[in-house]
Amino acid sequence: MRHDAIPPELARILYRESLELHAKGLGASRIAARLSDAHCLRVAPGTISHWIARNRKPRLRNIFQPEPSKALSYIIGANLGDGCVLVRTGCVKLEVTDWDFAHAFNSEMAKLFSRDVPNKILTRRFETDRLPLFVVKYVSRQLTSLLTLPPRQLLQTAFVYPREFLRGFFDAEGHVDVNGTETFQFYVGAENSNRMLLRRIAESLQTVFHIRSRIRRKRKSGSLKAIRGQPFRMRKTSYSLLILRLADLQSFKEQIGFSISRKSQKLADALNIFASYRNDERPAIWRKLYSKLRGEWVRRLSPSSD
Repeated sequence: MRHDAIPPELARILYRESLELHAKGLGASRIAARLSDAHCLRVAPGTISHWIARNRKPRLRNIFQPEPSKALSYIIGANLGDGCVLVRTGCVKLEVTDWDFAHAFNSEMAKLFSRDVPNKILTRRFETDRLPLFVVKYVSRQLTSLLTLPPRQLLQTAFVYPREFLRGFFDAEGHVDVNGTETFQFYVGAENSNRMLLRRIAESLQTVFHIRSRIRRKRKSGSLKAIRGQPFRMRKTSYSLLILRLADLQSFKEQIGFSISRKSQKLADALNIFASYRNDERPAIWRKLYSKLRGEWVRRLSPSSD
C-alpha cells in the first residue's frame, strides 16, 4: 500500500513514528525499513526525508476502511436522495437549503474519513428570493466508486446499519405533511422514483423497527412539480412511501427521526397536538403554531393569539 492511499489516522501514526525514530538517531532508509516491518506497507525514504526535515507532512487523502459503518450508511441514504456523485472528478456533493442537514452530512463524512476537522460548508446565495444553498463537497474516488455500485449491492452495505441509512434517506427525501385547515391529519412520507428502493425501505421499517408503511404512486412522468418555488417537469414517475398510523409515527420519531430540525419539530408538534387536544380543537391549535408559506406549513416565530 502506498503511503498516500491509506486512512488519515494511519498516515498520522507513520508521521509521528518517523519523527520519534529520527530523534533516536535513525536515518530515512532505516526508518522506512522499520515502518515497513511494523505496518506492512512501503514509504519511500525520500518521503521520510521530507518528514524529518519538517518541510512536508503526509497527504491526508479521503480514504476509509472498505467495510460497513454507521457513517457510510447515513451517507448512502442521504446521497440516494439529495446527493450528487461526479465520477470524473471523484467528487461527492450535497446542496441543500437546510443548514442542519448539511451539517449532519458533513459530520458523517468527516467520521467516515477519520478526520478531526470536517470540510467547510459553502453557501450559495441568489439575487432572487430563493433560499440559499448550503454545499458540502468531498473529493474521494474510493467513495464515488462505492456510491455508483449497482443498487442491490449498494443497499446490501447500507442496510448493515438500517437506522443510520433510513435517517439519511428521510433527511433527504422525507417530509411531514399536515392537513390542519378544517380537520387534523398528518403523516410522514418520502418520495422517490425508484420503487424497488422504497420497497426495500418499507421492508426494513417493518422487520427491523415494526413500523408499517404504504407505497403509492405520487406523480406521473411529465407532470409538473415545484422545487424551491420553481416549476420542474418530472422525467420519471415518482412514488411515495407513507407512514400513516399514529403508533407508527410515534415509533418513527423515537427510533429513526430527522436530523433536520424543522421536520423533527413539525412531527413532534403534530404528535403533541393529537395527544393533547380533542378532534374539534386540533386544527385551531395547529394554526396558532403554523402558517402556510408557499404551500407549506411553517412554524411561527411566536404562537398566534388568534
